[in-house]
Amino acid sequence: MNLSTLYFCCIHLVLIYAWLSCAFLLVRPIDVRAAEDIAGRPEKPRALQETLRKGRPKGPIFVAIPTSYTYGIGGLESSYCSPSVRATNSSNAVIEELIIGVDYLTNAGKPAGATVTRYSDIKVRRQNTHYFYQLAVSDCRGLAGEVTVVRCVYSTGEDCSAAVQPIDFGSIPLRLKSR
Repeated sequence: MNLSTLYFCCIHLVLIYAWLSCAFLLVRPIDVRAAEDIAGRPEKPRALQETLRKGRPKGPIFVAIPTSYTYGIGGLESSYCSPSVRATNSSNAVIEELIIGVDYLTNAGKPAGATVTRYSDIKVRRQNTHYFYQLAVSDCRGLAGEVTVVRCVYSTGEDCSAAVQPIDFGSIPLRLKSR
């Protein structure tokens, strides 16, 4: 066997070894969950995976009474206050159902009436307003409202009661009723 034949055989053996090594790497299944870095430490989860696992914060749902009207003809006996109750979805999820109760009080702390309002299917960045409530006072000035969240559910089925925030501005300022 001469030197050139030996050299030719050695080159073929090296090429076959390199080809088999590459083929082994391509055939070997890659387990992403068991991936390790060069030092042998487990790889940390990526930011997207962490975000998906944590879930996205939803955002607030505002309840306000931006306007209220006094209706009636004649004296104070026949007139009444009618607030418009508005719910604004500032969250990033559709609200399937929102039920709120509002207790209206005069400046003296006396009850002036109560309303229960049900909203359904409030899309993201949309609002819904309910009108035509009739309170037991002849004038809308000097009233305040206490909001009770009866039920709030996102379209995903998650509870959204904690996201409801009454607005302390408008024709009748609102606040959350303490339980």
